[in-house]
Amino acid sequence: MNTVIVQVRDRARGNVTAPMIVWSLVVAVVLFMLEARFGSRTSVTWVGVGATGLFGAYLGWHRRVAATFVAPIVSWFVAWFPLVVASMIHDGFFKGLAVGLFWITIGWFMIGLAEFVWLFLVATFVRMLRGSAGPREPDVVLFGPRGDER
Repeated sequence: MNTVIVQVRDRARGNVTAPMIVWSLVVAVVLFMLEARFGSRTSVTWVGVGATGLFGAYLGWHRRVAATFVAPIVSWFVAWFPLVVASMIHDGFFKGLAVGLFWITIGWFMIGLAEFVWLFLVATFVRMLRGSAGPREPDVVLFGPRGDER
């Protein structure tokens, strides 16, 4: 009788859902402040760049670089309503609605691309600095008919 043993290992380090939501909220506030013209544009922009860099470092440290592909989409879901409201505050109701919808549809490709590139670069850099997790066990272990391991 032949015996087959299958072992699946989870290699991901930690859940990134909560940090991704917190980062998305910070980005939404930054975009709101930029569009509504609240605060210093330079300071607000650097807060957004810094928050994105910190989140990218977190993703790289936890070896979750693939989450950089999903993060701009999550950010879009969180920021679309505040961005429309900020446009209405700055430009009035009708013009603000049109400008806000523009930023949500067309402009978000630029915003999302910038978020993705910065997240990916920082996460990849931090992951390379951290190095490997140490000696890995093989993905597949074969046991021969005499119980020997290959």
